[in-house]
Amino acid sequence: MKCIALVSLGCDKNLVDSEIVLGKLVTAGYNAFASPEEAQILFLNTCAFIDDACRETEEWIKKFALFKKKDPCKTLVVMGCYVERFKEKLLPLHPEIDYWIGVNDFPDIVEILEKNCRDGSPRISVSNTPFLYDHTTERLLSTPPHYAYVKIAEGCNNRCSFCVIPHIRGPLRSRPWESIVTEALNLVAMGVREIILVAQDSSSYGLDLYHRRALPLLLKKLGENLPQSTWLRILYLSPYGLNDELLEVIASTPQVVKYLDIPLQHINPGILKAMHRPLDRAQIEERIAAIRRFIPGIFLRTTFMVGFPGEDERSFQELLDFAALVRFERMGAFTYSEQEGTVASSLDAKVQEETKKERYGRLMDLQRRIMEERHRDFLGREIEVILDEGPRGRKEHSYFWGRTHGDAPQVDGRVKVWMRKKKPVYPGAVVQVRIQRTSAYELEGEMV
Repeated sequence: MKCIALVSLGCDKNLVDSEIVLGKLVTAGYNAFASPEEAQILFLNTCAFIDDACRETEEWIKKFALFKKKDPCKTLVVMGCYVERFKEKLLPLHPEIDYWIGVNDFPDIVEILEKNCRDGSPRISVSNTPFLYDHTTERLLSTPPHYAYVKIAEGCNNRCSFCVIPHIRGPLRSRPWESIVTEALNLVAMGVREIILVAQDSSSYGLDLYHRRALPLLLKKLGENLPQSTWLRILYLSPYGLNDELLEVIASTPQVVKYLDIPLQHINPGILKAMHRPLDRAQIEERIAAIRRFIPGIFLRTTFMVGFPGEDERSFQELLDFAALVRFERMGAFTYSEQEGTVASSLDAKVQEETKKERYGRLMDLQRRIMEERHRDFLGREIEVILDEGPRGRKEHSYFWGRTHGDAPQVDGRVKVWMRKKKPVYPGAVVQVRIQRTSAYELEGEMV
């Protein structure tokens, strides 16, 4: 039995792909529980969204090369978005890599490895046949056992001027709702408590398959079939897909947590137009008002890009003022990274890197202050928390780390939950916690 190890970079959608690869390999008899040092075959699932992601990928390729230098018998496999984007350019740059595999070739991973082992076929496999997994696809979860990601669609039909994802992943391809519901039920049967729906743009779900935005239909079907205790979380909703029908379904489906992740990117009209984002500020503000009206107590998360070409101090100040006005419960930000082949790469009025970093710091400092103020409102309140890690500390004074409805794994805040004696709990349990201390990115309290 060959031992393998896999490193997954980038987003949670990439993680689903990695879990599919692991599932395929384990089903074929490979041992997927080795360390990189012990493994005979090393897999790297890559990201190529921005320069930082490409640099991280290249650093990991160098690490893999060092493993092979110490042990020439190791087989190195690099796959995913980085391979799909750069293809044949990679072969002469990294001769130590044995296989390069694109995003549509994950289902054939075993055949590719075994065929190449037998006949020395070309080491790069980038298929043009789009791949979309379903509930029958082998998959080995790598998340903690109480939560899992479910990819409801692949690809994207949006054409944001800065983004390479449609080039890498292709057009929108939605899974039938029946397949998604079946997968969710299978996960619940395995002990999963929180199901996180992901896609490049979740609000576009169904446009290709049902010729309409069908996320409301999907959520209704999930609500009808899943236990009431299940947490359903939705990530990556474009603001232009947030119609009243969707908001009504979210508000009326008890399993859907009061949390929406809506990347806005910017608010200045000129920048939004240059980004090819179809809504203006007035429309965005109307949607935010509708969300808070339909779903009181909602946690709104957004992401902003700073330093896009043409962003001067005035347009950045407009973004700062907007963030201060709306006071998002959760926010992330990143600096613009020019990507070859995108429309934005040809734009003039580039912003200096130092200016980008300075603006990023100002925006995140504002958000830290907003978070500190918002979290103080939790003092003395009892809130529902799902436990992620623990117990830690002494037996008589132990604690867990957990999350509220308003915290997605890995990207948002966390809650330190002190345990009461003689009340056994475990990761995945949902408990009531009385909050005693707060900071910008953490809450702390005692289980009730």
